[in-house]
Amino acid sequence: MRSAMLCLSFMLLLGHRPPKESWSYRSFTSDFERVADSTSGLPMAERVKVFRSTFDKLYPGLYADVDQSRLDRRIEQALTEFPSIRSKYDQVEHNFPEALASAMKEFLGPFPDFTPAMPIYLIHSLGTRDGGTDWVAGRMVMLFGADEIAQFHWDESLQPFIVHELFHVEHIRHFADCDQLWCSLWQEGLATYTASVLTPNASDHQLILDVPHPIREDTDSHWPDAVCWTAEHFDSTNQSEVSAAFTGGPKPSTFSGDRRLTPLPSRFGYYIGLRVATQAVTTRSLSELNRLDDQSARPIVAGALSELMQASHLSCPQPAKQGSITHHAPRSP
Repeated sequence: MRSAMLCLSFMLLLGHRPPKESWSYRSFTSDFERVADSTSGLPMAERVKVFRSTFDKLYPGLYADVDQSRLDRRIEQALTEFPSIRSKYDQVEHNFPEALASAMKEFLGPFPDFTPAMPIYLIHSLGTRDGGTDWVAGRMVMLFGADEIAQFHWDESLQPFIVHELFHVEHIRHFADCDQLWCSLWQEGLATYTASVLTPNASDHQLILDVPHPIREDTDSHWPDAVCWTAEHFDSTNQSEVSAAFTGGPKPSTFSGDRRLTPLPSRFGYYIGLRVATQAVTTRSLSELNRLDDQSARPIVAGALSELMQASHLSCPQPAKQGSITHHAPRSP
């Protein structure tokens, strides 16, 4: 009943009548908080047991891991650290429904046919995510982690962050996850560009371009190295290289002869992707770019990156407009 009412309220906020097959938003954040409070005086092993039994009844499979001891460690850490994030966590819980409704209303402007084909849940993610899709109990759902949002997106960046994640759900209808580094460049670049378009005068903080430090400034100061590294690794399927560019993994370094140069900024791929998307929309609309499949998108991405290289008078080899596209290790948006 609570979930259905939330869904109805959400649709009314948007000014629409609920469709016959509507989608829902549900928050489990207060459930985590109640477990944390009610078990605060118990030994940690007992607290973990209460957490497991509570959520097994609320939503079986919401918290799952093939490594049960690893899951227990995450629960323990989350309960231990919760007091330090509680204030912002509560703020996220309070503001999220309205931010989601506003983000959805803005998103329907350029994407009027968008309807998430999955429920949206706000949870304590045990430190695993701020947002993205995942399988829960055999069903694809969209999960937002209030604990991670409390660290990075609890303020005016919350709504553009939600827009960024909504775009991934829309984009994957047309563009399948693929293994090559350029696929992440395109996915994250278009999502960041969409958030910038739907957020007037968006700051880099609102576009998540300041985590863990100012990405734009650092990348611009290493622009030739960053762009040439991206072009060189355009078709890379090495997950450590993809991680280096997008998820904060070990930062790649460039070389001049035998001399190692300054490492590239962490997550610099988001900014390069934004620049590629911004270049691509000079000849095609955002709606057109969103609807490109993998084969159609590749030459557009390669061409936009090449144009950025030419504008900077870089002599490093440009990426090929044609090449193998594989789909062995899909990533969650």
